[in-house]
Amino acid sequence: MSVPTDIALERKPQIDVRRSLAKLLCTDLGFHQEASNYASHALHAFAAKFPPQLPRVFIEGLTQKGETVMDPMMGSGTAIVEAFLCGRRAVGFDIDPLALMICRVKTHPVDLLEATWAGNRVVSSVVKLLQRPLPSFGKSFQRRKAW
Repeated sequence: MSVPTDIALERKPQIDVRRSLAKLLCTDLGFHQEASNYASHALHAFAAKFPPQLPRVFIEGLTQKGETVMDPMMGSGTAIVEAFLCGRRAVGFDIDPLALMICRVKTHPVDLLEATWAGNRVVSSVVKLLQRPLPSFGKSFQRRKAW
């Protein structure tokens, strides 16, 4: 891995953050009609979660691919997931242990073979359970007049 030199860093086009932010804030930031259950966003209904399109707009408008996005109050990690999806690195912090756990799960890569193996085990267990005869409750249900 090579370390970028000062010359390589200078070639990278700079974003005028003030101008870009002002422009973004003048756009329609209402995403109520758009789906927000893509990627891992629907994993948990975390309180005060914003639509994933909102951080995406700011990430794409204020950063470049390969840069790092920092979210100091990441909650369930919506901005962190969006940063990864936009080709950015991400760092997030939160004091809520539940938020930390949800974000860790939402951003952890899944091994396809391991997930397939686990899914097959679940299906196999369900098939075995469905092949068992139903338990007989006998006359205990027949004697009940009302629940």
